[in-house]
Amino acid sequence: MQLANQTFYLAIFIVLVALMARFLASKDHDRAQFSVIYWPAGLSFLAASMLGYATAPWGGKIVLALANIFLVAGVANISLLFCFWNKSLTQASKLTTIVLFSIALVADVSLLIFGTPQDRIHLMNTVLGMFGLWQISVLSQIHKKDNAYQIKLLLIVEVIEFGTRVGRSLLTLGDLEYLGGFYQEDGWAFLMRIVSILALATICILITNYYLEKVLHEYRRSSWAIEDGMLKSLNALSMVRDNETGNHILRTKNYVRALAERLKASGVYEDQLSKKAIDYIVKAAPLHDIGKVGIPDSILKKPGSLTDEEWQTMKTHAGLGRDVLTAAKLKDAKHTHVLDAAIQIAGCHHEAWDGSGYPQGLKGEEIPLAARLMSLADTYDALVNERVYKKGWTHDEACAEIASLKGKRFDPLVVEAFMQEKENFLRISEMYSDAP
Repeated sequence: MQLANQTFYLAIFIVLVALMARFLASKDHDRAQFSVIYWPAGLSFLAASMLGYATAPWGGKIVLALANIFLVAGVANISLLFCFWNKSLTQASKLTTIVLFSIALVADVSLLIFGTPQDRIHLMNTVLGMFGLWQISVLSQIHKKDNAYQIKLLLIVEVIEFGTRVGRSLLTLGDLEYLGGFYQEDGWAFLMRIVSILALATICILITNYYLEKVLHEYRRSSWAIEDGMLKSLNALSMVRDNETGNHILRTKNYVRALAERLKASGVYEDQLSKKAIDYIVKAAPLHDIGKVGIPDSILKKPGSLTDEEWQTMKTHAGLGRDVLTAAKLKDAKHTHVLDAAIQIAGCHHEAWDGSGYPQGLKGEEIPLAARLMSLADTYDALVNERVYKKGWTHDEACAEIASLKGKRFDPLVVEAFMQEKENFLRISEMYSDAP
């Protein structure tokens, strides 16, 4: 029995050391944002406690006393950590922790000299039970603000741990000889001791999981914020160089969304058109002509028709756009879905379904779906709006032209989606019209 108990405590010690190693492996600024000294301190004290219980048969009363004190210190730090999460960490809560810990320390030393093993077990269960009630109360408040599953599980495990400590103290433990008796208790008392320690280890695992999920969430939020800022800057740059209006951006974004949602509702390209994927494509749409930043003003802002040579230069904007956005993407960057969609759109929105487009001459489904959507949306907008080199077409004329290019310039399925959404296109065109 003694060997089994020692092995159990040693195993818990290894688990806690592993959790500490994971914490230390995080970058300093990541740890600082989501945790304070109470978490590493709590893990350290709990690990030391488990090691003390594992070696107590060899170390004697002093080692067992230290293990008890370390256990209380570890649980106390977890209580303060929960208060920190709840934004209720005050001087009063810190003082309460110090008082409870001091009482436990003095009482444990006194019972070491004058008391019995049962007295010390009751003392530990009482002190730890008080901390447990405190933790349950604080976690209940946290749960009202944060519905994370880890908080729910922490509440459940805390209640289990509190119940086992109360139950263990209520049991008649019998006459136990010191140390040897502590490891030889059987029946329900033994089971409750094991369950309470397992519950404590589970609490530490849940805290670590909660912490890591928060860090991951912050990484993603930071990545999205950086990407969003970069995309806005690139879009502003594109607008400065392009002769299109801001309403063109609004129109094409809405055209693309209408097409994508119609395809999805029709059961077409469902695997490529999740809600998030559609949002990425729509957000990337304004950057379709970012490559025009590399086109000379003499060509880009020419009031008349372009010569063949000028047109060849103009056509390079697709490849330039792809290269600009690819260069803006950090090496090994993650969660850059919008930028990935923008690269596809900028580089391929002038490709044609029959392979006659540019810059790569892609054909059919070789062309990314995002670019196929943008191609039709951009063409419709160019047709129905006036340019310096042409008058705007009517809605019906633009619809007829797009229908005639089905299977040639445009994906047939995208054209079918357009025909179902053509009245919506007209509404969007009128809503964001350039007319004063």
